[in-house]
Amino acid sequence: MKKSFIESFKFDFKTRHAGISALITMSVLAAIIIVNILAGQLDVKADLTSKKLFSLTGETKELLENLDQEVEILALFKPGEEPETVMETVNEYAHLSRKIKIRVIDPDREPALMARFSSTDKPVSKGSFIVSSGDFFRIITSMDMYEVSYSQQGQPQVLGQKVEQQLTSAIAYVVSGRTPKIYEIIGHRESPLASLGYAQILNQANYSIEELSLTLSGIPEDAALLTLIGPRTDLSEAETGMVNDYLKAGGKLFVALDLTRDPMTNIYQLLSSWDIKVRHGLVMESRADRLIAEFGDNPFVFAPYLSDNEAVANLNKAKTNPIFQAALGLERTDAQQRQLEYFTLLSSSEDSRLRKDLQSEHSADQSFIPGDEKGPIDVAVAVRQRNMETYQPEGGALVVLGSGSTLKSLGNLGQIKANADMVLDFINWIVADESTVNVPSKSLFHLPLRIDTLRGLIYAGITIIIIPFFCLGAGIFVYFRRRNK
Repeated sequence: MKKSFIESFKFDFKTRHAGISALITMSVLAAIIIVNILAGQLDVKADLTSKKLFSLTGETKELLENLDQEVEILALFKPGEEPETVMETVNEYAHLSRKIKIRVIDPDREPALMARFSSTDKPVSKGSFIVSSGDFFRIITSMDMYEVSYSQQGQPQVLGQKVEQQLTSAIAYVVSGRTPKIYEIIGHRESPLASLGYAQILNQANYSIEELSLTLSGIPEDAALLTLIGPRTDLSEAETGMVNDYLKAGGKLFVALDLTRDPMTNIYQLLSSWDIKVRHGLVMESRADRLIAEFGDNPFVFAPYLSDNEAVANLNKAKTNPIFQAALGLERTDAQQRQLEYFTLLSSSEDSRLRKDLQSEHSADQSFIPGDEKGPIDVAVAVRQRNMETYQPEGGALVVLGSGSTLKSLGNLGQIKANADMVLDFINWIVADESTVNVPSKSLFHLPLRIDTLRGLIYAGITIIIIPFFCLGAGIFVYFRRRNK
């Protein structure tokens, strides 16, 4: 009897399953090919690095969205020899803004172009990037793109990538043509930010820094900010008057104080007139999770709590805490002037206290002694003047830290990155200039994976015994099931 046409195409179990497997395999391959073609046509990319090395931050994206003039980025490499890891980030700028133009040029073949950006004391080297717009430009060398540390033997170690930090800062400068000036008050045994290693950080954020002696000259008209860091002697009445007049005219002041034998009457009165009272004494922290193990849980060295103020928003986002040492207490005065807004930026815990008696034999006693004041205690505050008609920020502003020594290197820990970020965040908040940026470097440092003996045995048992036996059992189960069909 003849078979029908349909019956002639019936297959046994093995043939049918082999056909289905082949069909699934071909479908998956076809899907992969189609996705790759579409991704190539649409230029779709995904940054899968854990530190998002090739992704741009929100601040950079906002800057690029608001660009209203052309910016050119020149990469000085022989075409085909430019570093891929750096160019991945550089090309993102052009993807996000049509105002950004990128060119790779061989400097050996463009002497006229190099002459435009070179000077006798600052020649342009191969491997650099030039960011230009109109009459303004900035040169970024290849070493500027990385955060480098040196061992005791002088061996360099790359700790981070600063491609976005450098490019965004350069773009902010060339489109504005401004670099806000910070003047650091000297003459009172201060420790200016520049001497503490903050010059490069501030320069990268588009600030310039100069020292200022109030006794020799007045406050320059181009001062975007005054700093007074760790003075050991008081300001004179004349100097205090100059600074107060500057603030009343809309000036900005960043102060970091340390404990001194005698209270600094003029400085304290200046701050008091702006609703900030200095509580003469040292903050002692008792909460264990705020103490620092590297300092033997010293109660005078601690990580303060962050407020929800916008000045510490970046620290909150990064989930990092500055480390304070020997901090004075701060609080708002009873005057509470209506035109002044007072903000707590950093504070100790409720279990802390302010140790005011620092002369007796019990000064280092961690239990409460007479004269102690209970926490929480402010260790960093801000005051901002506002327009009483619109209630919008307008006029003078101050940020005050209760510890100038916090900005120095802390023992074996060196300069604390969170402290450096804090300084830059506070300065950016108080200056509030669109030409400044705060893009952190992206760490390339990886902590080694540490596994104790017990966990090592457990992981070895899972990978060497359990998983292979599970696969073997699954294979035996499938084999007998198919055999019985």
